[in-house]
Amino acid sequence: MSEIKLSRVFLDTRPALQRFLTQKTSCPETAADLVQEIYLRLPQLKPVPVSESKIRAWLFRVASNIAIDYFRTAKRQSDLLGEYAADSAITPSPEQTILHLDQLFQLQSALAELPPVCAEVLYLSRIEGLTHQAIAARLGISISWVEKQLVRALDHCRKTMNDD
Repeated sequence: MSEIKLSRVFLDTRPALQRFLTQKTSCPETAADLVQEIYLRLPQLKPVPVSESKIRAWLFRVASNIAIDYFRTAKRQSDLLGEYAADSAITPSPEQTILHLDQLFQLQSALAELPPVCAEVLYLSRIEGLTHQAIAARLGISISWVEKQLVRALDHCRKTMNDD
């Protein structure tokens, strides 16, 4: 079939292809882009049917395949963007890293200022996850003393962090 006849059938079928792809994509602009893509691919597509009615059906099949390709590409891009977003959400910016390091140094300084028993109670409670009763048993002190030391440690750290 000649390219002129194929182009004529395409142009006659173009509005129907546009409607078909608009239904598939739910977006008239995307459908228009895909119809244009069909037209651009026509010279490379083989074999082209001979009769006009078969060409029309063939064009709808091509349109369907191009829509499938479009959705596959969109999904792949979405997946890649999702991975990138997840990576960037996990990786802090240089400014955030500096801020976190500064906070860490402030906290280390505050912890170094605590009396040894007070620092150990804080460590056992917050890092080891021990209960007040378990800390008291381990250190041989009363539960109320554990609570007082923990409040003292947390207050000191909070004040030190808020002062800077």
